[in-house]
Amino acid sequence: MNTTKLHIIAKTLKNEMARTGSVNLLGTVVQTLEREVNDPRQQQQQLQNQRSEALKTLYTRLKESPVDNYSPAWRDALEEIGVSDQFGAILEKRVRGIFERNKITLQSALEELKQLRAKIASTQSNLETLVSSLEYFSVGEDELGKDECEVGVVIPRKYVKGNLKEFGSELVELEKTLLVFSELATGQREPLEIRQISSSELSIFLDYLPEIGLCIAVSIERIVALYKQVLEIKKLKKELVKQKVPERHLKGIEEHAASLVAPEIKVLAKELIENYGDHLEQGRKKEVLTELQFSLNKLANRIDRGFNIELRVSTTESDEKKNEKSQSNSSVKKRIMKSAAKIEYLDQINEPVLYLPEKNEESDENGKS
Repeated sequence: MNTTKLHIIAKTLKNEMARTGSVNLLGTVVQTLEREVNDPRQQQQQLQNQRSEALKTLYTRLKESPVDNYSPAWRDALEEIGVSDQFGAILEKRVRGIFERNKITLQSALEELKQLRAKIASTQSNLETLVSSLEYFSVGEDELGKDECEVGVVIPRKYVKGNLKEFGSELVELEKTLLVFSELATGQREPLEIRQISSSELSIFLDYLPEIGLCIAVSIERIVALYKQVLEIKKLKKELVKQKVPERHLKGIEEHAASLVAPEIKVLAKELIENYGDHLEQGRKKEVLTELQFSLNKLANRIDRGFNIELRVSTTESDEKKNEKSQSNSSVKKRIMKSAAKIEYLDQINEPVLYLPEKNEESDENGKS
């Protein structure tokens, strides 16, 4: 994770802690429990009401947490820095679990809550220090501008053999794969703009209009959902390879995997044309449909080989009075965030099972003859 990405993540988490008030609300819960445990003669009903109100407020705010809709890369970043269980639905589950486990023994609940609050308070303090330090040293933030969408692609080093030429060739192939989505959404094919390149893991982050990003988000969400169906097949193939089963006997496994995915890819391509391609002329629609199917096949093949694709969209709203266009943009952003939240990093199993066609082999043969 580079420093600009760390900066925006830390700043976002700091603001989220301020919004939820988790440290203060858990402090109220701990105080009421302490008074109840240390002096049972106190007005227990009043203390329970105070605690109940604090928990209700905390749970409500955690349910509204944007952290639960973070992209896979951001969720991985939270895991990496060790704070993923201090926000959103996971934190709510932790707090509820403490009370469920200790319904009778309030002292045990108190001890667990004290530790949890201290940990979250420490995180809040360190996030504030980190953000302040990064700002002091003028480290920028990887923040998206208004109406900006980012598509990130993580390319496994193994896929390009750690080779610069192979990496460059794959970037060219990636551009060919993604350009069709631009025409589908806008009718134009503009060169892809790079926002960032990361070398810690071979990642490239591209700048898109939200309308194009939505087409890609919907596609990746569906492909990942489809791909989950073949994960068990991948596990089976891996075991057979371990047992040194001849390659010719593995073909049936690959054909079965393709039979699950290929028909759904065709359905997805048609849906994308129907939903986003109204502006295309009828003859061009057919050409874009064919190209779209091959692009979706490429994406599925690469996900099968360890690629990860994520999307992020600006949440900045225009200061201007909302008009029909701004409302439409807001709707597009919400749909991107909804799809992006469903895109998961999948468990990687070495043996690929998808070999979907990535070009029109018949037309290639005709061109050679």
